[in-house]
Amino acid sequence: MNNHLVIGASGLVGGQLLLELEAAGQPVIGTFFSHSLPGLSYLDIQDSEAIQTLLHSTRPAVIYLPAALANVDYVEEHSCESYQTNVVGVYNVLRAANQVNARLVYFSSDYIFDGNEGPYEEEHPANPICNYGRQKLLAEHAIGLYSPGCLIIRTTVVYGWERQQKNFVYRTLHSLQSRQTLAAPIDQVGSPTYAPTLAKAAVWLAQHGEQGVFHVVGNELANRYEFTLAIAQTFNQDSSLIKPVMTEALNQKASRPLKAGMKTDKVRAILPFDLVGYHQGLLVLKEVINEMEQQVS
Repeated sequence: MNNHLVIGASGLVGGQLLLELEAAGQPVIGTFFSHSLPGLSYLDIQDSEAIQTLLHSTRPAVIYLPAALANVDYVEEHSCESYQTNVVGVYNVLRAANQVNARLVYFSSDYIFDGNEGPYEEEHPANPICNYGRQKLLAEHAIGLYSPGCLIIRTTVVYGWERQQKNFVYRTLHSLQSRQTLAAPIDQVGSPTYAPTLAKAAVWLAQHGEQGVFHVVGNELANRYEFTLAIAQTFNQDSSLIKPVMTEALNQKASRPLKAGMKTDKVRAILPFDLVGYHQGLLVLKEVINEMEQQVS
């Protein structure tokens, strides 16, 4: 079979990958872990036997792996639990993928960097400062060691329409619509990434046989305060509720790479389309949310 498999298809990135592959007419199978959706199969990537059974029965040509335990503060306090998903789980998929000669597309993060010298190129030395970053880097190392022909896509601050409404844009909108004051750090710089563009780029890279590490993020840098203001302005919310602060004032459990974000020269040199910046991405997302609300009503 020349199937594609998306592990974690009920999440934001996985859901967009599923849509992108279906739109391209590709046969695709999706899995879920904690959020069941019609048409998806249950899979726990900590269960190596279940992974091998699925892959040997479906024989996918390409496996997309965005599934992760990605709440960085939770990961910081539950390192053993998250290690089983973010490292051991990835190794389980990698081993089974090698058995059926499937290509692996793994999604990593700018949290592998320390945030002192961003935005980062692909070759910049990694130096994670929190458990989540360390686990993503360990997974990258395992993939590089046991599957050198794979594709690793690093991304960050991903947003877009999703059923679970968990990403940063939705959380911001829920707070603003409830008239809650938001503290947004001015010293956390990143590259907000529109999920459909990320999925489109990932599928294109995989279909064209690209290997190695690529940074796939939005083409505009912003600190969290700037991004939060843009969300409020795009969705006609009260921006006076947003207060600029320094990261240390938030007392977050996990350290964040502050001057982060990623450079995209490598991927932009080969993609036949542009990566969407957050100003444009938010406008498109607003239209999508309005369309979805009209369908429901």
